[in-house]
Amino acid sequence: MNRLKKPESLSRRDALRALGAAALAGRMALAAETTTKPQGSPSLREKARKNLKLGVSMQVYGGMPLEAAVRRVKEDGFGGVLCDYTAFKDVPFDHANPDWKAVDKIRTCFEGHGIEIVALFGYFNVVDPNPERRKVGEARMNTYLQNWKRFGCPIVSTETGTFNAESQWIEDPKNYTEAGYVACREAFKKLAGTADKAGATVAIECYWRNVIDSAERAERLFKEVDSPALKLTMDACNYFRNEDIPRMPVVLEDMFKRVGKHTVVAHAKDVKASPKGSQTPAAGTGDLDYPLYLRLLTELDRGMWLLLEHVTAADVGRAREYVKAQFDKL
Repeated sequence: MNRLKKPESLSRRDALRALGAAALAGRMALAAETTTKPQGSPSLREKARKNLKLGVSMQVYGGMPLEAAVRRVKEDGFGGVLCDYTAFKDVPFDHANPDWKAVDKIRTCFEGHGIEIVALFGYFNVVDPNPERRKVGEARMNTYLQNWKRFGCPIVSTETGTFNAESQWIEDPKNYTEAGYVACREAFKKLAGTADKAGATVAIECYWRNVIDSAERAERLFKEVDSPALKLTMDACNYFRNEDIPRMPVVLEDMFKRVGKHTVVAHAKDVKASPKGSQTPAAGTGDLDYPLYLRLLTELDRGMWLLLEHVTAADVGRAREYVKAQFDKL
């Protein structure tokens, strides 16, 4: 019967060499893992700080005199604003009867302080069941779109509307029907046509209580309208229903995969569950995964304004510092 020959024992020198080689291999493997799987990414943080500029909604300073409001924006550390031309106590403005001297005064005040108007506040209910209110809102939107050069910005933001007759921010059963979607789509086809002729952009802000209530519906809308004048105001918090919050990473990734490429401006606030449906409070007071949100915005690979909203003037400093601190987590 054949027997297996036992291997010869290693010499002490060979054994030491083998141990040394194994240790070196282990150190190299650990170095490679550290290189490929860093705890943070300085290059991503640098890119985020370069691409994402922090601004604020002028509604935070609503009711203040023009000069004081714009000076406060500067003092609070912001370089850009979502501008509502009706927000100033001492410079009245009516979209139905535009006073172009007032427009010039407001725009040049921002310019004089080095503040960029990065979006115009055109929000109105595009499917309002009250036809008179809807006409007023549409006329306001068209004033901005057709005269955007005088207002200082080609991007005009709006929500996607609801069939609720009491509030433009409350849901209605018709919102989620095919007929409701078609009515909304046709409204945006019309607005996009106006914007395209003027060289302007309509930037829709989706919300789970409105007709375009999800990333899926937003994706469909962009495909079916198919206009370079229809873009997105990315407000990730608005897409989360209560049941979606525990699935936040999956929902955020899917959202950006579907519609992120259409983003022209983004909002910074927060989201949290409540018995009556998810709420969107000030940044730093909810459950939004800010590092992931900032990473997804950064990966769009272009310059963009990130605008604080749903915050009071007294709380704006805290919210600003909270958002800035999230960049360090990238």
